[in-house]
Amino acid sequence: MLHDRGNMKWTSLMLPEHLVQLKEWKKEQYHDKKRDLTEWELEEIEQTIKRAFKLRKLVKLTLWDHNKLHDHTGLVTGTDTYKKELLLDTDLSIKRISFDLIQKASLVDEDD
Repeated sequence: MLHDRGNMKWTSLMLPEHLVQLKEWKKEQYHDKKRDLTEWELEEIEQTIKRAFKLRKLVKLTLWDHNKLHDHTGLVTGTDTYKKELLLDTDLSIKRISFDLIQKASLVDEDD
């Protein structure tokens, strides 16, 4: 009976650089893809952020960061249009968030 070791037998024939590249390629397969937002979506995000700032309501931002989507919740305390950033006051700190990273924004209902 022939005992097949699968990919193990081919690994010894590969250069270390190839193995590193294969591992990186595998990692990339699990990355989320950044969506290009439409004008309508960008307008909706902007209106939500303005409403949250004006009403002093918590806002949940979905950000594209390090090839993943991350949620951050806090109060919008200001914007820097020159640097294209907004200031988000979270429980832990005040974060500077680039407008380009924002994929989604929604008001948080504090009763939840």
